[in-house]
Amino acid sequence: MSGSAPFLSRPPWLALAISASVLTALACYPSWPGYMSYDSLLAYEQAVYGVRTALWPPLHTYMFQLSRMIGADSWGLFLVQTFVLMFGAGLTIHVLTPRRALAWTLCLCFAGGLVFFPTLLGTLLAQWRDVPTAGFAVLGLGLWLAAAQARSIPLLMLGIVAMSLSIGLRYNAFVLVAPAIALMLWRPFMDTGPAWPARITALVIVIASVGAVWASSQWRLPDGLPLPNAQNFAATQQFDLIGVSACAGYNYLPPAVTNGEPITVAQIRNAYDPRHLLMTLAPKPGVPAMLETDAGGQIQRNWAPVILGEPACYVAHRAAVAVEQMGMAKGAVFYPTHGLIDPNSFGLALRHPAQSRIAVDYIKQNVDDTPRRPWVLYALATVLGLLAAGVARAQAWLILALLAGAYGYAGLLFVAGPAADARYIFPSNILCLLIATSSLGLMMRPTRR
Repeated sequence: MSGSAPFLSRPPWLALAISASVLTALACYPSWPGYMSYDSLLAYEQAVYGVRTALWPPLHTYMFQLSRMIGADSWGLFLVQTFVLMFGAGLTIHVLTPRRALAWTLCLCFAGGLVFFPTLLGTLLAQWRDVPTAGFAVLGLGLWLAAAQARSIPLLMLGIVAMSLSIGLRYNAFVLVAPAIALMLWRPFMDTGPAWPARITALVIVIASVGAVWASSQWRLPDGLPLPNAQNFAATQQFDLIGVSACAGYNYLPPAVTNGEPITVAQIRNAYDPRHLLMTLAPKPGVPAMLETDAGGQIQRNWAPVILGEPACYVAHRAAVAVEQMGMAKGAVFYPTHGLIDPNSFGLALRHPAQSRIAVDYIKQNVDDTPRRPWVLYALATVLGLLAAGVARAQAWLILALLAGAYGYAGLLFVAGPAADARYIFPSNILCLLIATSSLGLMMRPTRR
């Protein structure tokens, strides 16, 4: 096949850039220069004083450094991460939608979805790495589809680099983009024609770019010194031991967790909160103080034997965390936004507090409505995506790859998350919103293989 894939449309690049800029300005204004919590302030602090931890990938810090280098302080990254998301989503929708007017309508639906679902808006207003993680994944998708439409190897390379940046921002983002990358390597131009030059190029760029972001988590810039070993999973393992102990009625905690003080199962149950490890460890009347600790490695050593010995309780604990994270619990959706910039020594403060308060009030007042909870996005993406796959068969593999990425990302969090923050599923929720809106466009022009 010599031409471009028949179901792809040529995107209006300039118009998309202008519309993404307008949407970026509207989205960034209320919380300018972006809400910042402990982890985002740590990334910013390391941008000032140098990277000293690999608890989170340092790429976020390097982005803050670039922002500061061009005189944009923290707000430069805030603008870029929002623009990348808006532009990438618009690009994807336009390439997959046959008629220009319909494509713009679906772009408005995507933007409206960011407001309709308060957990999306709440995360978008913050300087959390989850936003650029989602943005670069979506941009990579859009660039790949544009490359397929134009049969452009340079655009294909840029798409791979964007997806790799997503992986570099969050270790677990690999599962978000891996199905799309696999499909890209199989059908780089989304057709069945000869594509070996594109396949070879894609494979080389995937290896090089993913290798580069992996190296960025091992050695810091600019001196190349090794980064300290990260202990990302230790907090999750401690959370698991507490949750399993509460369920099983047996104390599996090392004594170091309570600094040697005895703790009963009843006290563990009183302390346990599936929403967050730190909320579980927070002081409670009648409960010995518990510390966040790896107990000299004992947490890690105990973890596997405990979960293998108590599989039902382990699954019950992880399910309780997932229920909170997906907004399926009877209570309030947990942590839909941060809503402020934490006190800091860098002079970072909200510039529009009145508008920020309006946005936060909107989020809090609407986030618990059933149709607006995070799980609804997975349901919408699944139903509309499978309908589109059935109607427009030529696009079925693409839809299935995107659904696999969205569910894979959430599935990995099921076993790896030390908390039920709504923001943690932001990248997969964004992908779900994009699948839902794009599927409507795909069904307008079914093609048969």
